[in-house]
Order: sequence, then structure tokens, then C-alpha cells
Amino acid sequence: MHAVAMPEGRRKSAGFAYLLLVSCGLFGLHRLYLGHVQSAAGMAAITLVSLPLIWTGLGLLGLVCVGTWALADALLIPGMARDSNEAAPAAIATAQALA
Repeated sequence: MHAVAMPEGRRKSAGFAYLLLVSCGLFGLHRLYLGHVQSAAGMAAITLVSLPLIWTGLGLLGLVCVGTWALADALLIPGMARDSNEAAPAAIATAQALA
């Protein structure tokens, strides 16, 4: 099977993912950009539920958990971007083979 090059405009950039992490990391937009939709929704849900409860222990605990998750993602972003860029050509090749 031949490798299919992804157009430059569709490749996921680790740099842009880091920008999203720094600006909106608690809402999981970096994960959404990299194709991890369910975990991005989980991060956003925990953050949105925790914000009104910030003065209680539960809200603070939720934000600490999501903040820790976002810090861990800082180490995981290069691999997630690489996986996202490798998965797309495979999906295109599979679609072309089925057509």
C-alpha cells in the first residue's frame, strides 16, 4: 500500500494544539482539534459543572482534576498530533479501496 500524503492545510499542528491548550485548555479545545471528541467533551463538561461550584470543595476538585489533565496533555500533544496525521491518510486509503 502506498502512503497517501495529506494536504498541508489538513495536517494537525502540534503548535496550534499547544496554543489551544494555553488559551482554552480547561475546555479541551486542543483535544477536539486533534480528534479526541469524547474526551474533549468530558473536559468541557467537568469544567462547566465545576465553575459555578468553585467556592465549594467539589468545584475546586473538578478544576484541579481538569487542570492536571491539561498539564498531562502538554506532554501528550506531539503524539496525539502524530497519530491524528497518520490516521487520516489511512482512513482516506480505506475509503478509496472500498470505492
